[in-house]
Amino acid sequence: MSLIKHLLGVLAALVAVFLGSSGIAGAQDKPLICDQQFALCTSANCIPAPGNPKVALCTCDVWDTKGGTIGVASCDAVKPSTDANGWRTVYSYFALTQSYQGKRVMKCAAGTPWAECLNAKCSVDPANPSKAICACETMFQTGEWVTWAGNCNTQSCSKGFLNGTTLAAVSPGIDILTKDLNLKKSPVNYCSPADAR
Repeated sequence: MSLIKHLLGVLAALVAVFLGSSGIAGAQDKPLICDQQFALCTSANCIPAPGNPKVALCTCDVWDTKGGTIGVASCDAVKPSTDANGWRTVYSYFALTQSYQGKRVMKCAAGTPWAECLNAKCSVDPANPSKAICACETMFQTGEWVTWAGNCNTQSCSKGFLNGTTLAAVSPGIDILTKDLNLKKSPVNYCSPADAR
């Protein structure tokens, strides 16, 4: 089995662990590309959910897209919906959008808590439909992790509460989207050690 297939399997397994808390069933063994409205949480700031430290509430951007998003569930399982009261539900997917906007990926030290939002269930803000609050999983005592948040200020890794992922999990997703979008190279740039402050 190739390294990329192994890493994709690891990503699928990690997401499957917390699909119950995000309201998604039927995880698959490989990421899917879905063309539908989603929440983009790559640089989201979060807060702990009151009374439940396992859940992080993260403020994410709502996007409409054709291609260029990735998650680990069937597209039907993460299909946006609107209930009888007019409340809109979307799900968090991964995209390269914020790399195009100039945000860089920052590495954070092991042991600092962070939020994992991939495939999380989100409520669109009725007063601001460009934003959604997503119920993500709080990750404790993990190894090194990465985030598009924090503006390369590594102090925010421990003083804030940011959405992130492991480098092993995000790298395959970047590669898949780079290929799907027919890009010659990935638009993702990483913070340099000189940026740390």
